[in-house]
Amino acid sequence: MQEIEIVNLVPKFLTFFEYAKHKGMDEERRWHLWKEHYNFVALPPGYDQTARNQLNQTWKKYQKNIEQIQDWEPDKGKTDMFLKEIKTLLGCTKDIPFVLLFFVGTFNNNAFVAPYNESKMMLCLPIEQQISDIVIAHELTHIVHAETACLEMNWKRPLAELILQEGLALQASKYIVPGRNDEAYIEMGMEEGWLETCYKHKAKILNGIIPYLSEERAEVLEKFVFGSGTAGQKREAYFAGWEFVDSELKKGITFSELASMKQKDIPSYVKNNIL
Repeated sequence: MQEIEIVNLVPKFLTFFEYAKHKGMDEERRWHLWKEHYNFVALPPGYDQTARNQLNQTWKKYQKNIEQIQDWEPDKGKTDMFLKEIKTLLGCTKDIPFVLLFFVGTFNNNAFVAPYNESKMMLCLPIEQQISDIVIAHELTHIVHAETACLEMNWKRPLAELILQEGLALQASKYIVPGRNDEAYIEMGMEEGWLETCYKHKAKILNGIIPYLSEERAEVLEKFVFGSGTAGQKREAYFAGWEFVDSELKKGITFSELASMKQKDIPSYVKNNIL
């Protein structure tokens, strides 16, 4: 039986909101209350200023939608259903104990996977608006992939590993939740037309990313995830992953073969096959 532990951070957010909603509350005090009572954000460690900016930008949305947040109830039904399908797709036969963590995010479907402790991963799902099936399938693919390839899922990792992880999750979500246009699987949170623009600069993006594939410095990962890469586009690592895994699947490589590739072999494999 699958061991899924539920952690619900919504009550902590509501405690913060109760303290912070009073008239006359300034941004400085609200930030300190957030840090004291909630302090959870879908960002890597060290992004306090970004988290503070997000809080300021989202505060009015919290006020407008607080009743919906208060009425929300945890449900892991879709998680159980998609997990079974993804395990089959990736060739995983083991039980995977993990934590399903619910939190209040910033109204942008900012789900993510991260280590919970030394033995468990956590799937973090925002609850402030309906989470899409595509997002759930994408993030669960990361959970299963971490098991099949013995990956640690830390922020610090070779860029090639991130490219494979994201590409596999993007293409797996397309397989598990079929029938949408490609933009639905990869443009989440991006400006409309992002994928089309990336295709126009495909050669430049892929050639530009190759010299960095073995790099695991934070500034390199940030460059290709949050920054503008080498071709001037945001999230070039995601586009590279989308194209790389799609190309491998068209060659006849299976999802399970890609998902079982061991960590030490990933950089050289991606380098040799990304073009």
